[in-house]
Amino acid sequence: MMNNLFNSKKILFVVTLLAMCGMLKAQENTWREMPYFLKGYESQYKKSAREAALSWFQDARFGLFIHWGPASLYAKGEWVMYNKNIPVDEYVQKAREFTGDKFNAQDYVDLAVSAGMKYITFVTKHHDGYAMWDSKATDYNSMDFTPQRDFVKELAVACRKAGIGLFLYYSVGLDWHHPYYLPRSMYNAARPRYDKQPAQYKYEKPEDFKHYLNFAKTQIMELCTQYGPIAGLWFDTVGGVYEYPDLFNIQEVYDMIHSIQPHALVVFKTGANGNEDFITGERNMGSLAPLFKNSGLPKSVQDAADHSWESNKAKPAELNIPIQTMAWGYLESPRQRQKTKDEVWKLLEDCAQMNANLLLNIAPYPDGRILEENVKTLKEVGERIRKHGFPKLNTKDYMNYRSRKEQKIEEEKVNQTAN
Repeated sequence: MMNNLFNSKKILFVVTLLAMCGMLKAQENTWREMPYFLKGYESQYKKSAREAALSWFQDARFGLFIHWGPASLYAKGEWVMYNKNIPVDEYVQKAREFTGDKFNAQDYVDLAVSAGMKYITFVTKHHDGYAMWDSKATDYNSMDFTPQRDFVKELAVACRKAGIGLFLYYSVGLDWHHPYYLPRSMYNAARPRYDKQPAQYKYEKPEDFKHYLNFAKTQIMELCTQYGPIAGLWFDTVGGVYEYPDLFNIQEVYDMIHSIQPHALVVFKTGANGNEDFITGERNMGSLAPLFKNSGLPKSVQDAADHSWESNKAKPAELNIPIQTMAWGYLESPRQRQKTKDEVWKLLEDCAQMNANLLLNIAPYPDGRILEENVKTLKEVGERIRKHGFPKLNTKDYMNYRSRKEQKIEEEKVNQTAN
């Protein structure tokens, strides 16, 4: 089945890639016009598109993160395919039950606006490999599968109307579906722990990885060319990139993005190579080296994490945290709890001390609806922001707060080693 999914679009894939290359020149002028969300930054934009975008980002303060896709059908979090060792074909069949019939992009944009947020970060492809847009690189996407909808397009249109910036999350560092991603023998998080390697997995030698990387680059190019000006690309996960930097050649991906959309910001956790535009800490701020050390990963990985942190630590920053206590995707459990308005406000205060934005994640129901208690909480937070403003930013000794917060494994956080 997987081979059919990839083979059925081979001709279309090539035609589309060539068409995209031809489109770039025609669309170049469009992307060199000031993006809609940078209104008010005109003078700075004339000097530098990137610097204007960074100023906007630092002023934004608050963003909405959305983890949603086929994994939500299991109600066991976004890592369910890996945690439960679900066979590839079985997961693909389950994904056909994913409809997203209650997803309304306007609901998410309205919530972001009411909460005082200035941007949304949407998961376009998580580690399960399912694309939430009309991707020509694979049939494994929301247009060719049951929804027959391009969720990224719907959200991009709604964001543009409201002046909300749109970051696109893309899992370049893991893909449990693609035939030529790394094998588990090279990187534990690369594949679920199957008793027998599925026939769909084809990687045999380092040269094979180019098939995956070309696939990923094509999808990233689609995201950069099909939805108008985007705020940037938000990449995940970084462990494999640290361990095999020559295979990923992530700088080439960054350069491609900036050549297409010069203003688009690139972030890859606290850094994959130190050339990111800003950093984002997962639950905590700091180098990921202690995490990788605790996980027994090679010292080269730890050193790469430290290098990226040292290169990036003073850059504009963001802290990404889920509003729920367990996982990032939809998860039902007696222990699951949603943060209150006071807890969210405390997060905003903590981020202000670090001179960082807060990217607050929500996990919608499988059908695409937003949890009612999340809506209530975020609207209440927005009311407080409108009355009193955001917590005051610490622009003096904020590095003390960034550097003293070391990454640590939290009780409810799973698979953090794959950061």
